[in-house]
Amino acid sequence: MVKNKKCHIKKIAALAGAVVLAVSSAVLYAAPPVKAANGPCDTGDWAYAYINVRTGEDSTTIFSSKGTNSIDGMSYDRKTNTLTLNNYKNKTAGIATNMMGDDFKINLIGDNEIGGIGSYGDAWGGSINICGNGSLVINADRAGDYGVAFFAEGTNSVLSVADTCNVTIYSGSKAIVHTIDNLTDKPIRDNGTLKENVTYNVSHPLQISSLYARYYEYDPYTTNTVYKNEADNTSLYYIKELTYVESGRVTYTIYKLTTKNALGDVYYADKIGEYDNIPAGYTKTTLDNPISYYESDGGSGGTSQVVINTATSEKYVSAYAYENGESFYKICKLLEKLGVDEQSNDEIWLVDYSNPVATYNPVWGNDNPPEGYKYDGTEVESLYNVECIADKLTFTAKSAGDSTTDNPSEKPSEKPTEKPTEKPTEKPTEKPTEKPTEKPTEKPTEKPGDEKPSAPDQDSNNTIVDVSDGSTTIKVDEIRKIIEDNKTNDVIIKSNNDVTFTFAKGTMSEVSQVAIYDFSTAITSDIKEAGNIPAAVTDDIFVSKIVYNYSGALPAKASIKLNVGKAYAGQTLYYSQLLDDGTIISMMSAVVDNDGYMTVEQDHCSTYLITKQKLTNNKLETPKTADNSNIALWLTLLIVLCSSATLYTFAVKAKKINR
Repeated sequence: MVKNKKCHIKKIAALAGAVVLAVSSAVLYAAPPVKAANGPCDTGDWAYAYINVRTGEDSTTIFSSKGTNSIDGMSYDRKTNTLTLNNYKNKTAGIATNMMGDDFKINLIGDNEIGGIGSYGDAWGGSINICGNGSLVINADRAGDYGVAFFAEGTNSVLSVADTCNVTIYSGSKAIVHTIDNLTDKPIRDNGTLKENVTYNVSHPLQISSLYARYYEYDPYTTNTVYKNEADNTSLYYIKELTYVESGRVTYTIYKLTTKNALGDVYYADKIGEYDNIPAGYTKTTLDNPISYYESDGGSGGTSQVVINTATSEKYVSAYAYENGESFYKICKLLEKLGVDEQSNDEIWLVDYSNPVATYNPVWGNDNPPEGYKYDGTEVESLYNVECIADKLTFTAKSAGDSTTDNPSEKPSEKPTEKPTEKPTEKPTEKPTEKPTEKPTEKPTEKPGDEKPSAPDQDSNNTIVDVSDGSTTIKVDEIRKIIEDNKTNDVIIKSNNDVTFTFAKGTMSEVSQVAIYDFSTAITSDIKEAGNIPAAVTDDIFVSKIVYNYSGALPAKASIKLNVGKAYAGQTLYYSQLLDDGTIISMMSAVVDNDGYMTVEQDHCSTYLITKQKLTNNKLETPKTADNSNIALWLTLLIVLCSSATLYTFAVKAKKINR
């Protein structure tokens, strides 16, 4: 795989209608409003078609919704959807296309040579039809993983070569033609001129099974005050009373105390509901000896992928871990089913998180579990991953006298009629999703297997991701590329509200089960608009409230630069975490610089306060029915982010500079 040494990524990813499942590798592609067998998708909300050419560190966008461009020996005609190569010879050049439609043509005039072609279908169309009466050689130096690659993304994307031209494609290190998530298992269309026999290694993407893994890293709560219900005299109940300081509101959460073999003498408090008053029929009773319990809505964990021991066929979960400043994964034993998660409908299982049977760090480009384990799941038979194996492909023209023009009008012989279907992302191979929407002066393209196009920028040794003027979400496959850059560069993410996240070189790693990383913030500097604020935070000490839309563990500890205003320059301000129930956890202090910026460090995100005075740690929950000595500890536990299916349409820009 060719890696950029110096590149600037500017992307607008518009998988509009794509449902990102945090618990599965399945992605459902929703087609744009008009099914496009013909023509690029360059109008409307899905206008992300482009043609991009990269030669080394130089790049050019030949076509996008912003217009057309040309280079010596290469030009594009929108009317016929044709890219013409006219004696273009550069064996290092890669051509990348996105959403160009199934009638996209490469017209050959004279003798031509390039390094590779990569096509993204993106639920629109990504076929490549080579025509004309010239010749083309692809990947002659065998530098790429593949000669031609189709990231079909739920389309019927194929390579077709007309019988009027001569085309030779050489195999790369992995295959000669590669495709994933395609509606066809035959991505090469032979029009009677192919000389070699091709072996098709066909597989299906895997929709990985998942469950909600739960574990408790703290001692259970204790109480000797329980309740009985007149409709169920055999069961015990626990009622937790919460008093909110700001509003004075009181709520009552009722739990049914149940037994679980895996918990031994400790009860599992299964939440029934939350009420403004204790419902009728409950009678308080005091036990002679206190009991211990864990709450069903407490603990740690999240949606995790299921793996199987290949020797025993026993099922486990792969759970994310962050300990001693290091991120890794644990293979954990399933102890007992606890119930079903209401949001994701996944089974909730108690897992042995403290005693993993194995640990591992995924290898970049290969997300498989460690040796001896495999993912549990179901193959999606309607989609195909295909490796086309041959030393080379030789398409020889039937006649040399056929005429051609710079802008041929022929159409492909077949038009796909199948609609895009559910596409699970295959485990080891991730497809890039960057989709530029405007034409930069320089724009790299790719050989198959590379990332989507990028263009060089200057004057920094950092990788800069700028999402300040659009959607602030970054998809998981994009964050993986950023993590790869982080091996050699600091990563700086510029978000809205003039907030900047900086991750030091070599620190970032993927957060388990996070499909979308949202780096946006909501900042309030008026205490009257800040919602429920603990009584200890008064107007005279309040500076601002910061709500990070990303909740949970970050890819690494981040240095976060916050603009509090020049009025605070030189002053020491205090940074505290504010939990949902009003609990305050003092984090750190920092001196505001001359430009009005305060810099803090953290490896998790939620809601925070900036104040002029240090806040004292507090707890808002006031137990009235039991001696819950562990409540404060419970309130300070960090919660692992988990997501259910969420609809995202997003626009992301990223800049990679001077690598």
